[in-house]
Amino acid sequence: MPTLHPADPLHRRALQWCAAATLWPLRSLLHRAAHPFGAAQAFRSPDRRMLEDVILERYAASPRRLEVLFVGTRWYTGAYERLLAGHGYLTIDVDPRAACHGSAQGHVTLCASEAAACFAAGRFDVIVFNGVFGWGLDERGAVEAAVSGFHCLLREGGELVVGWNDVALRRPFALSELKALHAYERFAFQTDGPLVLEVRGPNRHRFEFFRKPFRSAPGDRGDRVAISGA
Repeated sequence: MPTLHPADPLHRRALQWCAAATLWPLRSLLHRAAHPFGAAQAFRSPDRRMLEDVILERYAASPRRLEVLFVGTRWYTGAYERLLAGHGYLTIDVDPRAACHGSAQGHVTLCASEAAACFAAGRFDVIVFNGVFGWGLDERGAVEAAVSGFHCLLREGGELVVGWNDVALRRPFALSELKALHAYERFAFQTDGPLVLEVRGPNRHRFEFFRKPFRSAPGDRGDRVAISGA
C-alpha cells in the first residue's frame, strides 16, 4: 500500500477526516449538554439547519392549521412538535426504540411502506420524508409503496418533502426512477427558486418537493390554495 507524503493533498484530507471523526462524538455531546433547547435541537448539521430553519419554519408560519406527518424519529427530531406548535403533528418510525422521540399527539411504530394502511386518506397537508430513503428503506418495492402511500394520505394540494443523500453509499437507486413520483407534480419550495435545495458538503443532501395535484382546473380551486412555493 503506498505511503502518502505529508505534503500530498490526500494526506491532508485524510488527516482532516480523521480529526473530524475523532472530535465529532465530543462535540456532539457538548452541544447536547449546552443547547438551550436540550438534546432534541442540538444536532445541527447543515442539512438539518436547512430542514429546521427554512423548510419547517415555513410550514410553522402557515396562518392555517396544517396536519403534518413526520417520517422517522430520533433524539434530534424531538423538538419539531414544539417548532410546529399550533399544527397537527404525527410521527411514524419502524424502530420501536424511536417511539420515545415521537409526537405526543400520536406516534405509530410502523414501516413507512405501510403508512397508507394506518391513516385516513387525504388526512395530511404535509409529509416530511427525510433521511429514510437510503438509511434503512432501501428496497425499491418498499420505497415505491411508501411514496405511493403518501400520495393517498395527502389531501389535494398537499406537499411531500423528500430529503436524501445523493452519494453512492446512501443511494440504492436514483430517486427519479420511482414510478410513484409520476402521480405528483414537482414544485419550487421558494418562489422562483430551484426545484432542488442541495446542501453543500460530502453528503450531498438534497431536498426535493412534490405536490399532490388538484383534480379540478386551477381556476376552480377556490380557497384550496397551495401551501408553499410556486
